[in-house]
Amino acid sequence: MGSLVTGIVFLFIAFIIFTLAAGRQGGQGPAGKILKLVGYALSAVAIFVIMSAMVKVIEPGTVGVQHAFGTVSPTPLLPGVRFVTPWSSVERYSTREEQWPSVGEEVEQISALSKEQMGMQIEVAIRYQIHAADAPRLFLEIGDQAQIENVVRNAIRNGVRDGMVQYAISDISARNAIAQTMEDEVDSALVTTPHDGGPQFRIAQVSAFFLRDLEPPAQVVQAINNKIAQEQQIETERHRVEVARLQAEQQRLLNTTLTPEALTKQYFDVLRDMRQGNNLVILVPTSGGMPVLNLGDLRRNISGH
Repeated sequence: MGSLVTGIVFLFIAFIIFTLAAGRQGGQGPAGKILKLVGYALSAVAIFVIMSAMVKVIEPGTVGVQHAFGTVSPTPLLPGVRFVTPWSSVERYSTREEQWPSVGEEVEQISALSKEQMGMQIEVAIRYQIHAADAPRLFLEIGDQAQIENVVRNAIRNGVRDGMVQYAISDISARNAIAQTMEDEVDSALVTTPHDGGPQFRIAQVSAFFLRDLEPPAQVVQAINNKIAQEQQIETERHRVEVARLQAEQQRLLNTTLTPEALTKQYFDVLRDMRQGNNLVILVPTSGGMPVLNLGDLRRNISGH
């Protein structure tokens, strides 16, 4: 709109100069010729300014919204060279995938409550994108690019808090489930209802959600660590008791199976296997002492059976 006004002003000044030139000897004198040249120059500048107001270049990754005198064009201006009415203004939006927090921006810790109303500090990152076809509606209902970014930030904060309150402190190990719930809540918060009561529309689409940090209160962390240490101690004690039980069971089995009769049978089996051996003397343990057994006589007796 400003370019159009500037061009009209230049044309008006050129008209005045042409009028003055015509009054100077019909524009044939030296002064008249100079005024005509100035008028032509101003006319050329005015035409250039007006043409530049009619031609808009929409850069790749952006979309334009044409508006003038309180009226918004429902047709978005896609990337390329676009012709508009000279009295129109064009608002531009990024259609690229944006991220929050942006590069170089300080990470924000979002305060949230768990199901037990315990305070949590949460850090998230999100990637989102607006659709080019929605740009006219976004301009009409919300505003420019900065206002869109502000709405998205508020939706992220609201979604994180609404997602966290659905989980208890004991559920913080289920990070994937918590992150998915938060993403769903953020995505839901990015759907708004127009002020005129029309159908709902989406401000932006969540393309990725990252739960970067989930920090419960310090006393809760200490209690969790104490519980883990206690469970490890209980598990160690259970292992020790189980080892002692197995050892006692093994000893019981030995006492049951190694009876005097079983030992005597095993002893005779050994003697039978020694028939072909070279041992000449065998010690035979008895309650009366340790007598010497003549192996040769034993072999003859065994062979005779």
